Amino acid sequence: MTTDLPRVTGRETEVGQLGEALDRIRAGVGGAVVIVGEFGSGKSALGRTVGPLSGLPTRFVRARVGEHARELSDRLFGTTLVGDDVEDVAAVNSALDALEDSARGGPLVVVVDDLDRADPSARRLLGILARRITPFPVLLVLIGWRRGEALPSGARVLRLHPLSTGDSAAIVRGALVPSAPDSVVDDIAAASGGNPLAAREMAAALTSDEVVGRAGLPVPPRPGTGWTARWRVIEEGLSETARVAMLVVAAGDGLPIGVLALACMRLGLGRDDVDVLESRRLVRVDESDRAWSRRPHRSAAFHCADAVLRRAVHRALADELQDNADFRLLSALHRCSAEDGSAEDVGDELESILRNVEASPDALIGWIRAAELTTNHDVRARRLVSAGLVSWVIGRPAQADWLVTRAGLTGRDISIAGTAAQIRGAVALSRGLPADALRILVDGAGAAVRRDPRLAVDLAARVTGLAWWGGRADWAEKASTLAASLGDSAVEGSSGLFTALVRMAAPAGVAVMQDDFRPAVGDLIRSLRDAENLVEPRELLFAAEVATMIGDDVGTRLFCERAIRVMRARGRATELPFALQLHALVLAGQGRREAARTNADEGLSLAAHAGEETDGAFQHTVLAHLAALDGDTASCEQHRSAVTGRGAEHPTASLDWAAGRLAVSLGRFDDAIEILVPTVLGDRRHPEVSLLATPDLVEAAVASGKPDLVEQALARFGRWCEAGSPWGNAVEPRLTALAAGDSDALFDKACRAPGLAQRPLEAARTRLAYGEHLRGKRRRVEAREHLHAALAVFESLQLPAWIDRTRSVLRASGEGRTHDIAVADVLTPQELDIARMVSAGRSNRDVAGTLHLSSRTVEYHLSKVYVKLGLDSRDQLAGALAD
Repeated sequence: MTTDLPRVTGRETEVGQLGEALDRIRAGVGGAVVIVGEFGSGKSALGRTVGPLSGLPTRFVRARVGEHARELSDRLFGTTLVGDDVEDVAAVNSALDALEDSARGGPLVVVVDDLDRADPSARRLLGILARRITPFPVLLVLIGWRRGEALPSGARVLRLHPLSTGDSAAIVRGALVPSAPDSVVDDIAAASGGNPLAAREMAAALTSDEVVGRAGLPVPPRPGTGWTARWRVIEEGLSETARVAMLVVAAGDGLPIGVLALACMRLGLGRDDVDVLESRRLVRVDESDRAWSRRPHRSAAFHCADAVLRRAVHRALADELQDNADFRLLSALHRCSAEDGSAEDVGDELESILRNVEASPDALIGWIRAAELTTNHDVRARRLVSAGLVSWVIGRPAQADWLVTRAGLTGRDISIAGTAAQIRGAVALSRGLPADALRILVDGAGAAVRRDPRLAVDLAARVTGLAWWGGRADWAEKASTLAASLGDSAVEGSSGLFTALVRMAAPAGVAVMQDDFRPAVGDLIRSLRDAENLVEPRELLFAAEVATMIGDDVGTRLFCERAIRVMRARGRATELPFALQLHALVLAGQGRREAARTNADEGLSLAAHAGEETDGAFQHTVLAHLAALDGDTASCEQHRSAVTGRGAEHPTASLDWAAGRLAVSLGRFDDAIEILVPTVLGDRRHPEVSLLATPDLVEAAVASGKPDLVEQALARFGRWCEAGSPWGNAVEPRLTALAAGDSDALFDKACRAPGLAQRPLEAARTRLAYGEHLRGKRRRVEAREHLHAALAVFESLQLPAWIDRTRSVLRASGEGRTHDIAVADVLTPQELDIARMVSAGRSNRDVAGTLHLSSRTVEYHLSKVYVKLGLDSRDQLAGALAD
């Protein structure tokens, strides 16, 4: 069987059914298959798979318009029917004789397409053959039966239903250039209604700007020539009033059926015209009484209509909706669509409404239409930039950039230029161009300070965050200068808390980057307490960035979670990918592997959907840290190598940290030192990452016997902790204990470090370090208590490298080798009594009664016995005591 088949995306089940029919004719049993479905559903494409699928001799013919059975038989079998009556025995037998002769050389496939175009006699003949073909090894595939006619009895029917959304999207994706964003693909797939031909034609009808997401798609999308012709045929079966009613529903898709009926009446139609469309399955009314036109018929009906009639329909809908407060924006949009050319008053009314609505696809359409309705260049620029801002907020960066470019801002209002800079800077950053983003944002903020303080604060915050992520002190200085220019008017004119945070954070960030931790860290901690009252998602994200700078991973996580919740609730799609990826990064830092992966996967998926960068340093950093948690050296190195060599704009410090951290988890301490020394102690170290990577370097250096490295690394890290870093203070006691080398008291203190309970990975690593310390002192029983505690956490976090390393240490401590342990030396008298009774087969309840203890106390002592003796269950206890 050949695999070189025509593409029939989404029809795998039907192809399999054809394969079953082919298996039967190979066994000598003939049969017929009828393929039916709506226009454009892929009937012919499926039929064309039969020949390649079978590898058998195949005859493929297309029925001609009005073709009689006599003519079709001659083309199919090379024989002329006896007489004109296809139901005559002699006529049928002559066709069967021809089929039998054709199949003498072996199984045969006969495919007849476009049967709905042929004369009814052709379908009657083939229907009779379908019933009587069983004795011959022939598969008769009949495509396109006329609606309303009975299907041949005895034939297998393959009814092609609309494709799934995913399969439709796959067809659209295959028809577009690779750079087409997922949002464009999804919109066309939805408009096609699962019709393969419509999906391909709509994709082909897009302009080059629409394909790459710059220009918005027409609503509804344009149909192709095939569906345009099909609609013309459907129209012939509709009355004139029903055609207009279909246009009303196509234009007002999703409105209540009552509103659409009243709009029809405004056009002189009857209230029941929409009911006619529903009976014809061209309109569907859902359980909430909203009417939806069938896809892809909606596109065809709308775009095939006369432009004058379309404007009249929009006007009728606008008039019907104008007094309904829930539909003010929709009414204004229809009013705009009813205009032919400029209309200043209509555009002004629409703008006044748009200034009070949330960002949405409808708001985006509104701003664009409002711009089209004015001849004033400044007003047009303002509206296009507003459209760009909405486009950016709802996750369409390419379109946002295109709209701002169309605005042509040379010499325009400074506040408009500042908003444009906000959009362009964000778009540049989403494309992995941080230097371009910085330049644009700095220029925009400088202009906005004088005219739009609120915008200036936002831009200054973005520049600050950009500098920190890049580890660029020179960029941080620019951010600090911008923040200093935010005067009291900025505090009064925008969120005072956010402005205060930005003004504090920018210069404090410079100090931290210069290792001047006091009082900068403490100031930022106090600012973050006030920031807990922030509510805007962008402000919450900046607070998360501030928390990251001072090593407050718990704060970063909480601010991210709040920002994500608000973004989801408000439909703010553009910054959601970054929020999810930042959340993933902090979760990975805490060892929460599954939660981190879930956030990272969604963030990257949303970024790809919007056409944003998915191959940048930040994205590879998130994935490298996930690979490190997986213990996947090859994948971690792959992400690291993907960014190495791209230049200073794409820092690799956090990628190096991920690789070093992985080496530590695998016990490859020399490799870790080689990677982490430049990261933590190098002249070009990243100010923040170098601090976060310090614990890994210290652990590797202690294990490798390099006290000088330990001392150098701890000096700077200790000052950061003394300044108040929350994460640092949870980890620093462990590093101090490791450096001291022989102090149980320091390890005890490390296990009780403040904030350790909120950081499970660090808590487990501390227990592991203590266990390794005790094993080195040959205190194996005590070591195993801490090692088992560490192992339990690593297993709950599903961290394979850390699990393997801990189990290795457990084995080295005598785990599973109880014959090496003097039982009486490691168990208390009471533990020994309990162990002996249990090993003799007595239940916990019996033991509790004998020793006058509670069952819970017996269970507790028994668990201590298991740990001390390195056992997993009571079944192993008798052997251990015998040893």
